[in-house]
Amino acid sequence: MLCKKPIIIGNLLSLAGALLFLTLFFIGPDQSALINSFGSKWVRAYFSPHQSQTEGLLEEVRKGQIDRAKKLVQTKWQSIAKKDRVYPLKRKLLLAIAKELHRQGQYDELYRWATQWQKLDRRDIDAIAFLYEALYRLPDQKIEGLEGLKREWWRFPYNSMLTRFYYAALMEQGLKDDAKVVYKLAIDKMRLMSDPEEGLIDLTQAFKGWKLTLYSTPILTSDSDYESYVNSREGLARTWELINDFLKGRSLTKYPTQHGLTPPQQAKYWVRQGALSKITFGKLLAGMRKPVKVVKTQRPRFILTNEHWLGLVIDLDSKFTALRVDLPPGLNIQIDAIRLRIGSIVQRIPLDKIEVKNMDRIGDVLSTAHSADPYLSFSVQDSLSSGGAKNNTNIVVELDAQLATLVGNIPPADWFMSNKD
Repeated sequence: MLCKKPIIIGNLLSLAGALLFLTLFFIGPDQSALINSFGSKWVRAYFSPHQSQTEGLLEEVRKGQIDRAKKLVQTKWQSIAKKDRVYPLKRKLLLAIAKELHRQGQYDELYRWATQWQKLDRRDIDAIAFLYEALYRLPDQKIEGLEGLKREWWRFPYNSMLTRFYYAALMEQGLKDDAKVVYKLAIDKMRLMSDPEEGLIDLTQAFKGWKLTLYSTPILTSDSDYESYVNSREGLARTWELINDFLKGRSLTKYPTQHGLTPPQQAKYWVRQGALSKITFGKLLAGMRKPVKVVKTQRPRFILTNEHWLGLVIDLDSKFTALRVDLPPGLNIQIDAIRLRIGSIVQRIPLDKIEVKNMDRIGDVLSTAHSADPYLSFSVQDSLSSGGAKNNTNIVVELDAQLATLVGNIPPADWFMSNKD
């Protein structure tokens, strides 16, 4: 009897399934909305858990943690094939793992993963790209890898991964003429379409979203801004020198009486206000000054100083003490240096003196890192903002900048080339 029990239960389930099928068959023509709703709910119930799991693992992979993602693909998700509804999620994980293995330089393992990936989908060009890139990076397979990248790139010249890997290989091998062909085609492609995550940038976007704002009062946000604010004004710098000598017990005989106050009285006044460092002194002064006032905001005109320096030009008709530069959203513009030019007067702006928002500092480089609203700001020397304004009608913010793309960093000269047509 015990042996027959599973059989009985199985038969009952089969009977229930048959009855459900017959019910749906007969009521189907009149209850299509109900059936569709039932089907949609079933699909969501199947898809949603996989999607949530994928999103969590992708976040881990972005941080360089790939073990859990690899384990899932190799175990619970191993049976998911290309025709499965959740295969696109599995592919996202495969792509993310491949990118991270490539970044880490684990080319043996990358080759194994790309091989398994390609078995799932022989037509997946990204899988093919990683396969031959891995071979190229293995010393005993370099020739085969390069030949594979070349052959597949000529078959699929608009694939971002193939373009990135083949171009880098050509440059490493010193095959600059062949690299120029790839570079030109990539530039032409980027004039037609955009995929920032893959380094595929619509170059016309490099000229949109720029904005310059001039202020009549300094922009003070960081500790270095407050120190610079004190240092940039002779009277304030001298007052801080007096306060600092008082705090350190030094003689104050070299300082004059001002506003009826002796040097010790002047120092004690500021110390009672909380001026125990140059930064706090700067913050006290900033709190006493007038609110930041905008002189003008204008979309700049563009010029090339040379191949690598992009000039942003706006009209200048009044004195200003600080400047803000809004950069294009969604791109990865990398800035190595900044200088300000009014006529023959040039001020180089140290990058560590520049306040940035929605941008990254990577070593000695500022990067917009695909941010939605990147901008930078800095104060300007009195001699430049006032003296230069008297005899000149415009100001030029010069950026030593490059645009990060799938074929490396593109200088402004090539931005202009794409903007002319």
